[in-house]
Amino acid sequence: MRTHRNRQDVCLIRLNFPELVTETTLVLQRAALTNLGLMYANGQGVERDFAQALRCYQQAAQAGAAQAQSNLAVMYAHGQGVEQDYVQARSWYAQAAEQGLAYAQANLAALYANGQGGDVDYAQALRWYGAAAAQGDTTAQLNLGVMYANGQGVDQDFSRALECYRNGAASGDPAAQYGLGVMYANGHGVEHDAAQAQHWYTQAAEQGHVHAQFNLGFMFSSGEGSSLNPALGLHWYERAAQAGDPAAQYNLGVMYSLGQGAPKDTAQALQWYTAAAQQGDAAAQYNLGLMYATGQGVDRDDVVALAWYQLAADQGDALAQYNMGVMIANGQGTMASDEVAMQWLQLAADQGEAQAQYDLGALHQASKVPDLAKALACYRLAAAQSHPQAQAALGWLYAHGAGVLQDYVRAHMWFNLGAVGGLAEAAQGRDHVAQQMTPAQIAQAHERARACQKNKFVDFD
Repeated sequence: MRTHRNRQDVCLIRLNFPELVTETTLVLQRAALTNLGLMYANGQGVERDFAQALRCYQQAAQAGAAQAQSNLAVMYAHGQGVEQDYVQARSWYAQAAEQGLAYAQANLAALYANGQGGDVDYAQALRWYGAAAAQGDTTAQLNLGVMYANGQGVDQDFSRALECYRNGAASGDPAAQYGLGVMYANGHGVEHDAAQAQHWYTQAAEQGHVHAQFNLGFMFSSGEGSSLNPALGLHWYERAAQAGDPAAQYNLGVMYSLGQGAPKDTAQALQWYTAAAQQGDAAAQYNLGLMYATGQGVDRDDVVALAWYQLAADQGDALAQYNMGVMIANGQGTMASDEVAMQWLQLAADQGEAQAQYDLGALHQASKVPDLAKALACYRLAAAQSHPQAQAALGWLYAHGAGVLQDYVRAHMWFNLGAVGGLAEAAQGRDHVAQQMTPAQIAQAHERARACQKNKFVDFD
């Protein structure tokens, strides 16, 4: 005998079935829209069209698709198909990050760390880097290590930083390998180990990590933490220089200029100094100025030399400021002007450049209306740095009572110190004033000179 069907069960099944289909369809629609957006964004099978990609991502993102939310954030962050807007980028990354998308978590952390789309918030950066790192995101592991190493948003913790770097390095991430090399090189969170530093720098450098290549170049060219090997140092500097690193380009220029690791080659030196100088490296700009001023590897050209010196001088390079002053004083590459020359010399003098202090004093003394008080002050600064000419200049001022009361004891003292520095004119000045002095005064002058040297010119005059 047949039993009755439970029609209620059948009805329940029929009622639930359309709901299941709707959810599945929604998932498929979101995925399709996301993939279509990706095709438009990358020009895969269709003409590249950021506006269309944006519309697809927006529909899928608003429906809750995490990947679309992340991709939409990328477009706002880079201004693709829309005005660049880090606020929107942060908002969409946050929605994707909350759904557990590691890439979005790492990028959201970066926005918080860099203050893009809002205030810098290291605590939030640490949170989201940590979430992404826990999912194995190597970039997040690296940046988490950086935050622990620098104490950003958390107490400085080299042990945690080391752990993060090791995780990333083990997976082959070159930036993490470089970070691990830095830790071993500096003894942070681990015993200083130059061999391990070199090992990890090499791992990263062979994958094209520019800073690791530079550090290997420095280690081999200087012998610091490694056996001295200028040729190998040159090799790694070249790798980094070719990748556009200005510090490597400058150091490569120095090595070719001096013939370290390769025969001396002024043409190569000029090439690499120029590459670094064009990127704003002040030391390279100065060296280029020097090469043009002296005709090293190029035809001498004071105008070009002055132009390179000025670029370096404007960045505060004291030697460039000094050379600018000298060239303008002498009318090299420009109209002569003591007033302008003094301005450049003063900048160099203020940075403690002894030769600039002396030359500035000489210009004040030789002016149409001499300013002996300023000359005296400049000479004293240079003399305190054992500058023989400045010491002799002070001796002359005291011997003649120029700008100061005549004082043979002080004159003899300064002439004597200049003579010790190897200046023949100072020795002649000392012998001349000695003829005007008593033996007691000469003895006093010698005692003062010894006291100056012993006290390193503190309270010397």
